[in-house]
Amino acid sequence: MAILLALGIALAVVVYITLPFLREPGRFRREQETHTSAELQDLLAEKETIYVAIQELDFDYKSGKLSTEDHVGLRARQEERAARVLQQIDVLQTPPAVQRRKR
Repeated sequence: MAILLALGIALAVVVYITLPFLREPGRFRREQETHTSAELQDLLAEKETIYVAIQELDFDYKSGKLSTEDHVGLRARQEERAARVLQQIDVLQTPPAVQRRKR
């Protein structure tokens, strides 16, 4: 009886130890998701920075520190930057299955 109990425990330990090695194919996906998540966080931070810059431009224009021409040009440049960042965010947030269907 003690031998069967010892074999059962040994078998459970072996399964417990080898289980992570059997799930290894998912590791790449987790690393890719971590990389994507970090990239997404960077893009979201950049988006907020751009939005703050646009608000500051508007404030400077209203307070008379910027001319109309300067305000229009600088704001257009920030809006273009924001559009590029928002497109990149959309790509990262779109599930891979949907991305394949769009192509």
